[in-house]
Amino acid sequence: MAEQIPYGIADNLLMKLGSAVFHEIGLVYGVRGELRKLEDTLSTVRAVLLDAEEKQESSHAVAVWVRRLKDVVYDADDLFDDFAIEDLRRKTVVHGRFGIGQLVYNDQGAVSYFSLHMSATNEDVGNLNLPLEQLQKRLQEELDGRRYLLVLDDVWNEDAKKWGQFITLLPVGANGSKILATTRSTKVASVMGVDSPFIMEGLKDDESWELFESLAFRKGEEKMHPNLVAIGKEIVKMCKGVPLVIETIGRILYFKTQESQWLNIKNNKSLMLLGDENDILSSLRISYDNLPTHLKQCFAYCALFPKDYKIEKKLLVQLWMAQGYLQVSSDENMNLEDVGNQYFDDLLSRSLFHKVENEDGNNVLSCKMHDLIHDLAQSIVKSEVIIVTNDVKIVPERTHHASLFNKPNEMPKVLMGKSIRTFFMDSYHSNNYIRNRFISNFKCSRVMKVNFPLHKVPTSLIKLGHLRYLDLSHGSFENLPGGITRLKHLQTLKLLFCSNFKEWPRNMKKLINLRHLEIDGNNELTYMPSGLGELIKLQTLPIFLLGNDSGDSRHKRKRMGRLSELKFLNNLRGQLVIEGLSNARGGDDKEAHLETKQYLECLVLSYRLLKESTQESEEMVSVMESLQPHSNLKELFMHDYGGARFPNWMMNDRLDLRLPNLVMVHICFCRRSQVLPPLGQLPFLKCLRLFYLYGVKYMKDNPSSPKPFFPSLKTLVIDDLPNLEGWGRRDVAANQQSPSYPCLEHLQLRNINTELCLHLISVSSSLKSLKIRDCSGLSTLPNWIGCLTSLAQLSIKDCPNLTSLLEEMRTLRDLCTLEISGCPFLSERCRKEIGEDWPNISHIPKIMIR
Repeated sequence: MAEQIPYGIADNLLMKLGSAVFHEIGLVYGVRGELRKLEDTLSTVRAVLLDAEEKQESSHAVAVWVRRLKDVVYDADDLFDDFAIEDLRRKTVVHGRFGIGQLVYNDQGAVSYFSLHMSATNEDVGNLNLPLEQLQKRLQEELDGRRYLLVLDDVWNEDAKKWGQFITLLPVGANGSKILATTRSTKVASVMGVDSPFIMEGLKDDESWELFESLAFRKGEEKMHPNLVAIGKEIVKMCKGVPLVIETIGRILYFKTQESQWLNIKNNKSLMLLGDENDILSSLRISYDNLPTHLKQCFAYCALFPKDYKIEKKLLVQLWMAQGYLQVSSDENMNLEDVGNQYFDDLLSRSLFHKVENEDGNNVLSCKMHDLIHDLAQSIVKSEVIIVTNDVKIVPERTHHASLFNKPNEMPKVLMGKSIRTFFMDSYHSNNYIRNRFISNFKCSRVMKVNFPLHKVPTSLIKLGHLRYLDLSHGSFENLPGGITRLKHLQTLKLLFCSNFKEWPRNMKKLINLRHLEIDGNNELTYMPSGLGELIKLQTLPIFLLGNDSGDSRHKRKRMGRLSELKFLNNLRGQLVIEGLSNARGGDDKEAHLETKQYLECLVLSYRLLKESTQESEEMVSVMESLQPHSNLKELFMHDYGGARFPNWMMNDRLDLRLPNLVMVHICFCRRSQVLPPLGQLPFLKCLRLFYLYGVKYMKDNPSSPKPFFPSLKTLVIDDLPNLEGWGRRDVAANQQSPSYPCLEHLQLRNINTELCLHLISVSSSLKSLKIRDCSGLSTLPNWIGCLTSLAQLSIKDCPNLTSLLEEMRTLRDLCTLEISGCPFLSERCRKEIGEDWPNISHIPKIMIR
């Protein structure tokens, strides 16, 4: 198998050599001529590497030569890092089924229906280089007036212009002519104008066994060998529904009746090594060979993870970025993370990844690699990427990336002295050996993830000057060594679940390349460090803790960052939680400038009062007024706000224009505010949760507005709002028209006005789930309960005066779950077989009465 070639690293080196920074370094250190020669040499090396990629397959000498050139590229990368660090120091001082197209092509029904059959491979379609006039003439000669079937099998061409030219030449056949294209890339389908391609899934278990059985046994032979059948079913599970693999293994086992021969297959860790190389490996290799050069190294790097491992998209992009694999295009609006996300999506579209977890909006959060695809990646990187286990006794000199996922008996000393660029430890280990010599040996590391009970972070970490990615999560340390701020290249720092961590190092502002600072609430931190606002590349900052500077020493107060640290962090993305707003003191704490954070999607504003706040209500309002978010915000959470009113940016009559993209609003423990913002205006609001708002009496709205009321709302939770009297423009007390809620599916009500409760139940026939609790004034459900024809779940708890369920309940044919608790009269009437209301609910499959 050919060596993986680090094109991305070579390209980045060439870009650096041509930059003004390295021109300055050449002048300062008198090595301008040497750097110019190095640039020429690297340009030549890159060109030769491109030419040598295919030749190394057939020449051992070329392969050895390529390996040596790779070492040169890696050494040059380390050297450039050292240059950059010195420059900073100086400035500081100053997939699925195969062959389906051919199957259709050869089908006898298709043969008889179509007067002309044509099949084209990827090479044929890719070679659309004939002059259009000649191509059109040839197609007309073959197709004109005839009903044809054109099969384009295993297509890889993604050139939209060529496809457009090709397709315009085809509609010259008779009615009924068809074109069938197969591809491993969803992008090809999109380029061809196919909106809903047919996605070929793997075979089901019974289908897989049926295929395997027909290939591995003579007819009826399986009955004579039940032991082989049992082993065969285990083998079929390993194939995971891939017909090519099932066919290959089935043919291998045909004529073989010895149990040991079958067990050899079952115990083989790499199915790709079975059969002829031209079977499985060559078929999968096509997917790799058709990748652009920048995707090849990103794909091969994924051999770092074990089979069936759920790979987080964000993590993978950060690791690619740390290794220098991401190449920024000329588009100034794209940053490295955007590029990495695009690389990930490209590999997903080519079926080299398959998605595991999605969030709303169909954004893929994580993926896995099929076992065969993982085998392919491992065959490409060979020993360059290794997963260390207890079985590994020798690590080749060529190893650059190592990971541990199972707890080893002892720390892998076999890695000592190797040029390790990635050390990814995802298994817990208690050996303190790693704290000393082990870490300091990885001086070339770009990625370091460790998982052990560190009571003190090893100072040897600060010597790893090339680090881009450092994950110290689950550590037991209280602070970080001050020298960690010397890691000038650091892009990602993860400190999750560090339960004792309470003190930031001084001069965090020196980490000028930091892009992701990942922390959570599982620590003892009470403040954020001053100087954080100078890290303008920062994109991930999940939590900002506003410290209480009133009782601390002057020394500590100087180290505490105020909300003004957020002022220039305009690249923040994803979620931002601001904790401790009760410690806001005006001045600097009104300079967060959240309205400039256009990439933030979720904002949490939290006072989290442990005791009654001494902060004046108007002061709270004033601080909250300064925290108006950008209009792109999608989710807004507000906790423990003590102001007498919500800020003007929420109470604005044109809230639908000020925050038009909100899809979720969650407000809880805001005890003093009496009027809710006009949330019914929000055009895309899908989820509204209101908890423990004891002072709220009604929701503000514009009675004359012609716009729909909660037009997109799917989930509404009103929990413990005992003084809520009205609900927006269609005020219940005024007996006006009911809100429409055309999309409402989930309604949860607790401790609210009985009249409002009944009103809200009536507003949407689309309800699927209804939960009512602590409504003591509720004595009966209305007869129009039978109109909720989509209702699937009904839960009624702690409504002691509710006495019956009406006969209309019988019309709820979709109702599959009924839960009754804390309703003594109702529980008695709903007793199985003997209760008076039992006939009204006996059709419900699952009934729980307590």
